[in-house]
This record gives sequence, C-alpha cells and structure tokens, in this order.
Amino acid sequence: MRKKTLLASIASFLLLLHLLSPIQAQDIAEDVVSFANTQGLSLIKEGLSKDPGGYGYANEAEISEVTVGEGMQIHFIDGAKLRTASDSLLETVTPQESWEFLILSSGVPRSKMVIQKDSNGSYQVTEFGGNPGTLAYAIQSLQAEGSVSEPTLIRERDEYIAAFKKDNQELIIVPQQASSAESKGLSSNSEPQPQENLIDVLQSLQNDSSDNGKDGSGTVASASNADNNTPLIRPIMISILIALAAVFVFWVYFRRRKPSSPM
Repeated sequence: MRKKTLLASIASFLLLLHLLSPIQAQDIAEDVVSFANTQGLSLIKEGLSKDPGGYGYANEAEISEVTVGEGMQIHFIDGAKLRTASDSLLETVTPQESWEFLILSSGVPRSKMVIQKDSNGSYQVTEFGGNPGTLAYAIQSLQAEGSVSEPTLIRERDEYIAAFKKDNQELIIVPQQASSAESKGLSSNSEPQPQENLIDVLQSLQNDSSDNGKDGSGTVASASNADNNTPLIRPIMISILIALAAVFVFWVYFRRRKPSSPM
C-alpha cells in the first residue's frame, strides 16, 4: 500500500511538471546558467547518446530534444559545525562550487546534470544521468513553499535535503522512501518538519563513524541502515558467543566425568 501511494505521488508530481512550462534556473549566477544551457547541454547529449536505453531514453532522437530545467547550488554539511549544532542545520552547511540541474524530456525530469567549477575557474560537467526523482522533489518542494528565506539544497552523497526558514522557523524536507523515514522517526510524506530530529540522527551517525578522515555526517540512507542493522547484528553476535561458551562448558564437564578406560 505504501509503495502504491509513493508511486502515485511521484506520478502526480511528474504530471504537474509536464503541464507546467519548463522552469528556468533561479538564484544562480548567469555564467553558470549559460554554461548549463550551452556546453553542458551539448556534453550530456553526447554522453547520453552513447547508451540511450541505459540512461532511460527511447533513442537518440529523444535525447536530442532534452532541455535544461531548474537548478540549484549544492551545500555540504560541515562535520565540525555539525558536532556542536543544536537547533540549526543551516548553520552547519557550506556552499560548494557545484550546481545540479534537472534535465527535462517533454518538460518531465528524466536525468540530472552536475556542474562544478575547477581550480582554474572553468566549469565542467562532472556527473550526468541518474534518477532525478528526489532532486526534482526537493526543488519543487522549495518552490511550493512560496516566500521563504535562505532556501538551501543540501546534498548528502546521493540524497538531498531541502532546508529553509519560514515565519522565523527553520524547516527541512527530506524526500525518501517511507520505510526509511519511519525508521528514523521522520515524516514519510515529505512535509516540512523541524530539523532537530535530523540533526540528532546525523550527530549519532557522526559519533559512531570510525572514519575520522571524512566529514562524519554520513547520509540519510546510511543513518537508516545503521538504525535498522546495528541493533539486529549485536544480539545475534551475543547469542552466538553465549552458545559457543555453553558448548565449551558442557564439553569440559562431560570430559571430566567420563571414566578412564581400563588398561
């Protein structure tokens, strides 16, 4: 039932985008938008055309008609700031020289494109293709909120968090599978919600991380996996150790009771 509801929601969202005219990038520097619509678009058309079916397109003709849709600058969570965060996720993020754009086919998101600025100040396409679903939902959710301050798109590896302030309250939207959301106590309908719970989740994951060389913030999905798997593995391992200890004790006991063989 939940899967059907999720699919219906995605279908309705894609239909809405199809009925609307293609949206243009907002709040992005003009040179980034210009690169996306010229060199960037040419590069991804060339890349997608090498394997249309693998990227979810019918043929090269369909790829030739794709256009660049909405895009936003990407922010990463700073691990050091996350450690001391209490009631603000926005204060932990750092803007990146990276922008993600939706790639539209007949007005519907079909792929995404990542543009980054290198050390020489030049733009380049670093990623293309992939499932644009959660990126599209995050951007559309921010737009649907209307007048907000500090609209921010946070990328946690392959996941997205939309954060913003409305009526002086900081809120987040985390597009994800219902089961993943419920395992962390988050709303599964992607409605705006306070950010404190997500901060707690990311801080817990950060504290449990054995890789101190990374930012420690992990991802929303990895938080779900940690919540689901760690409690299960631990009791299993403890049960196995107890069973082995019991076998060893019985083996010693019966060996001592066994009479010696006559000479």
